[in-house]
Amino acid sequence: MNFTINKSIGVTTSDIEMPEMDGYTLTAEIRNNPQLKNLHVILHTSLSGVFNQAMVERVGANAFIPKFNPDELGSAVLQAIPQTN
Repeated sequence: MNFTINKSIGVTTSDIEMPEMDGYTLTAEIRNNPQLKNLHVILHTSLSGVFNQAMVERVGANAFIPKFNPDELGSAVLQAIPQTN
């Protein structure tokens, strides 16, 4: 990933299932990028189970929301905001 960050970004959310790059790979790339490594990452998916939870922990995501729920996602983002300031 080649880009320049001009503003502070505190939190991002991503689906795990995406066509070009899955959320696990995205999170690993974020953690390996010196400019982004402290970004709070929330992954959500229609998938659930022990495997997905283990992968989320392995790549270093801050939160995992299985079986996407908008209220739960909103709550996770609101909880992340104070941690990023």
